[in-house]
Amino acid sequence: MNKHLVLFVLSTCFSAAFLNGQTGEKKGWPSKERYSFIEACINTAKKSMSNDSARFYCFCMQEKLEIKYPDTSDAFKITADEMATPEWKKEVRNCLVGTWTKANRDEFLNSCTNAAKEGLGADKAKNYCECMLFKMEKIYPNPDDAAKVSSEDLKTDYWKNLIKSCIDF
Repeated sequence: MNKHLVLFVLSTCFSAAFLNGQTGEKKGWPSKERYSFIEACINTAKKSMSNDSARFYCFCMQEKLEIKYPDTSDAFKITADEMATPEWKKEVRNCLVGTWTKANRDEFLNSCTNAAKEGLGADKAKNYCECMLFKMEKIYPNPDDAAKVSSEDLKTDYWKNLIKSCIDF
């Protein structure tokens, strides 16, 4: 995975640096609210799972909550009873099934963050790369498939939008 991952990370960071000046805030939750939720979620979740699994779970749950509750004030009113419904239990289970290993995730995050720091700065690079990791794992359950993304692929609207969504995250 290394050779292709490096190509992906470098191409992504180039695109990220280019798009950084062209983006606006993503619709839905403000970035500060997203990260507040994810941080609090990780701190709670890592009591019963690894930090790596907690990060995947929390990014997944944040995405689901933002879709269901575009206004953060509604999301933070969710009750334990509502989370106990069959619908939410299913959503929680789906967020517990990341497919990449800790080593795969660490390799992606380290490579991406190191490459993205120059164009985005350290904090933005970390946030961007964690977002891209979550999205890449969802799209490519097998990390070797993620490594097959080419620099030509990254020029498509699909990839530009995916990258932009993580820059705006």
